[in-house]
Amino acid sequence: MAVLEKVRQIFGEGGTRAVLSRGIGVGYRRGVRPFLPEGPPARLGGVLTCYDVKTADRFVPTSWLPWWMSDPSGCPSYEAALVSGLNAHVRPGDRVVVVGGGIGVTVVVAALRTGPTGHVECFEGSSENCGFVQRTASLNAIENLTVHHAVVGRNIAVYGSASEVGTVVPPQELPACDVLELDCEGAEVQILREMTIRPRVLLVETHGVYGAPAPLVAGLMEAVGYTVSDRGWAEPRLPDTCARHDIRVLQGLLDPRA
Repeated sequence: MAVLEKVRQIFGEGGTRAVLSRGIGVGYRRGVRPFLPEGPPARLGGVLTCYDVKTADRFVPTSWLPWWMSDPSGCPSYEAALVSGLNAHVRPGDRVVVVGGGIGVTVVVAALRTGPTGHVECFEGSSENCGFVQRTASLNAIENLTVHHAVVGRNIAVYGSASEVGTVVPPQELPACDVLELDCEGAEVQILREMTIRPRVLLVETHGVYGAPAPLVAGLMEAVGYTVSDRGWAEPRLPDTCARHDIRVLQGLLDPRA
């Protein structure tokens, strides 16, 4: 039903030609593009990524291309709130833990900031995404990184089939760190309630759509001793989606008296 509704919407906006173009675009992305020779890596958030640009991409309409190629400048605002938070607070030599690695952009940013004397540990529940994180890290010559195929807390919206989801790590077993980033599709509520570590900085992406609205997350951060501020929408390029799903990045600085 969702597909039919989408087709009706496209038809209403552009008629038969729009429906045909969108259908051909899907065929190009899913049926043709994956088998074309790999090109240079796409850059998102200032980081070279596991996604690649195909030579044929320059000859097809922009609407046929994957979302990460929609911005000619390379999606500089991708994960902007988390990236800016890491750039502001990660220090050389820090130990950083990232829960929810995605394709590895924030992992690379953290690793570059902490430098060779520091270390980044990434917990990623999706088997496919673990590979993406490792490839993105390799493209950026990152060596101070450990990737765990694991879910911290609950599996709420991990990509891939259930058989590909990693082992479950209780929040109490998160390793000590200086900076903790949580981008874990709703699991941040359980993690904040049960974790025993107290990093210097928390960067938490909220997911109201998965039962982790910003007010609840902020309250949990404050309850364990953090001064909380709002770094804005997680994806500034998608304000409507972020507003609809309550996807923000909250920053917590540990009160030394806590």
